[in-house]
Amino acid sequence: MVAAAWLVGGCGPKPPPPKPPEPAPVAEPEAPAEPEAPPAPPPKVPEDAFSIGSFNVDWAFDNLADKRPKSAQEHTSPDQEAWEWKRDRIVEVLVAEKLDIVVLSELGGERELGDIVLGVGSKDGPDYQYAWVKGEDSFSGKQTAILSRFPISNERRTDAYAPIHVAAEVELPTGDVITVIGMQLKEGTNKAAVSKRLEMAKSLKRRAVAEQKKHPVIIVGTLGDPTLPFDEGYDESAAGMLAGKSTKKESDDCQDSAEERLAQDVGVLSRDPLDRIFVCGLDMRGAETSGRELIVRGEEDPDDTPWPSVALEEGPKRDVSDQLVVWAEVALPKKPEPEPAEGEGGEAAADEGEGG
Repeated sequence: MVAAAWLVGGCGPKPPPPKPPEPAPVAEPEAPAEPEAPPAPPPKVPEDAFSIGSFNVDWAFDNLADKRPKSAQEHTSPDQEAWEWKRDRIVEVLVAEKLDIVVLSELGGERELGDIVLGVGSKDGPDYQYAWVKGEDSFSGKQTAILSRFPISNERRTDAYAPIHVAAEVELPTGDVITVIGMQLKEGTNKAAVSKRLEMAKSLKRRAVAEQKKHPVIIVGTLGDPTLPFDEGYDESAAGMLAGKSTKKESDDCQDSAEERLAQDVGVLSRDPLDRIFVCGLDMRGAETSGRELIVRGEEDPDDTPWPSVALEEGPKRDVSDQLVVWAEVALPKKPEPEPAEGEGGEAAADEGEGG
């Protein structure tokens, strides 16, 4: 019976096989850590100052069908590709420099200026406003303009005899207003050029002195005069005139950026300090040149050769400009200390005086 029962049980349904163990959950791979943002570059100047500079952009003339003066034609962009190269290189310099205020010299006009300003904004550079008034130099067609991160207003030509200049008011973060004059004077070393430059400097200085009765004045741009403050004849030079050294009055004296050794080697080839900054009524703490690593693109740059003569397909080694950027740190105006209210020190001081 037992054997029969065993046989009967052995013929019944078999239990299901045991389920295989469930695989252990696979850990999700950790997401790669977000790369740390590079540290923000240090401010160009301390909070109690602003930066102002001059950049001669060396015939920044686009290729559009304006009638250019004869002297400008070989310096004009031959096509859109060449202009975009020139514009983008200028934009690179301005984005890297991050100046609060900058005067551009040797522009073709407002069209080129607007193109450059839009390029700076698209590359996360300063959000510049600008002041521009068409110049009156029919021989070259060159223009100058003032760019500012701060509010800018009242763009105008003054009555100074200086065919390439523009003036505007700039409101500083303190609420103080300054007058900035962007200029390009006559270049050259021959007697006629020097005489013309002196005439322009004298006229511009006269206007700046009048403007300084209302606001501090900063004159910025291409001076065309290499005379240094320590050179013989400086007081009678165009630079000395704008610095107020040609008069005995101290009230019209201005600081010349070329007083600083670091601001003297402006020219790429000649190293002459043809671009200057004259600060009148404010404190210029220091000045220097910069931008060489972006402006100087090759080991050799043919002297006096127009930049469009180097074709793009040859790998443009032409320097972006024949001048470096020169810039200065200028202290913001200090607010006057409030006078003590009556009873907050005045009476105590009076009492001490009586006791003495």
